[in-house]
Amino acid sequence: MQAITVLGLALCLGVLFYRARKAPKQAPSGMTRRFKTAHVLIGALLAWLVISMQLQHLNRGLSGEPQVPQSTWERLIQALSEWGI
Repeated sequence: MQAITVLGLALCLGVLFYRARKAPKQAPSGMTRRFKTAHVLIGALLAWLVISMQLQHLNRGLSGEPQVPQSTWERLIQALSEWGI
């Protein structure tokens, strides 16, 4: 497992823990705020997937390993990143 993956996971769990401890003190959030949060989380997930995929291909290229054909997920993520989503 790469350090960037562990760091991303630790950051995500830390934010979730912080929000869970703060949640009982806050008023209930509205539907608009939930949709905004969902958009931010989906955007962050897509950005993380694109960066992770690019780093994996860069790592293979630098190590001299032969390039393997892209999987369906990799093609999907690449298409989304090219569209700017």
